[in-house]
Formats: sequence, structure tokens, C-alpha cells
Amino acid sequence: MVISDSERQEPWKLRREIKSFSLSDEEVDEIVATASHAVVSWVTKSNEPVTAVMLYTVLDQKITVTSTTNRAKYHAWMRNPAASFCIWDPSDIGRQVTLRGRIEIFKSDAVLQQYTEAFLTRAFGGIPPSEERIKKELETFQAPDRHMMQLKVESIVSHDLPALLEAEKAMR
Repeated sequence: MVISDSERQEPWKLRREIKSFSLSDEEVDEIVATASHAVVSWVTKSNEPVTAVMLYTVLDQKITVTSTTNRAKYHAWMRNPAASFCIWDPSDIGRQVTLRGRIEIFKSDAVLQQYTEAFLTRAFGGIPPSEERIKKELETFQAPDRHMMQLKVESIVSHDLPALLEAEKAMR
């Protein structure tokens, strides 16, 4: 990209007006489909933000995680289902997607099985695990108070840092 003198702008404006450095819908979908972990947030009783890195899968086009009832996120999302999930491109952390929305919490052995099979398939490079392997993994998850959680996305914000840096470089 060549920028003429008449097109030059103050260098700080690129970092202030970053909307043009958003990812396309297709890029967002690809990152969500290929990544395996998200930085997940919730709010405590005293309105303090908390984050944790969590493994997730996409089931029926919904971001899906799981937890038992002895975890802080479970209690927080029961009180206030507002959440955000920050997911980054596995090959470039500068390409990020933040999904904001509400968590739906429910019990489902069928969804737990789908979740387990999906993350094992991803972990094994796309090769579905054997029934025996799924069974062994499920044994580690099947606590009586295990719940499934799915994010109902209300808004998406994305950022393409490499594109921003390239535009800054072109200005020099």
C-alpha cells in the first residue's frame, strides 16, 4: 500500500480509529472454529471482573464449555449470565475475537458426550477418538453436578493487529 502526501494523516489516528482493522465474518468464524481456548470472563457478587482460560468447543454453532457447581464461574453465571469470551487465532495472537453475550446453563449427558468427542477430535488432529477413548475421558467429566454452558452471542468485536501494524509501517 502506497500512501501519497495528500493522503497522509497523523500516525496516532490509525490506533485511535481501529474499526477498519476488524476481521471479516469469515475470518471470525475460522478463528472460532480452529482455536481451542478462550479467555472467559464473569463478574463476582461484588462486581469484580474475573477471567480464566478455558477449553471450549463449538456445538450446533454455540460456544460450549463445562463446569461443576463448585466453581466460581458456575455461581457467577447463575447470578448474572453476562460473559465475554476472547478467542485468538492459533497462528497469530494479534488476530482476536471477543464474543459477548449470556451463558445458558443446563445438564445434558448427550451434550457432554458431544463436547468430549469434539475436543478429543480436535486434539487428535481431526481424527475421531475410539469409543473406548471417549468412555475413558467421560469418566473424568461425569461428576453428578457437571453442567454444560453455552454462550448466546449478542455482539462480536474483532481486531486484526497485523493489518494495523502493516498500515503503520506503510505510513513511515
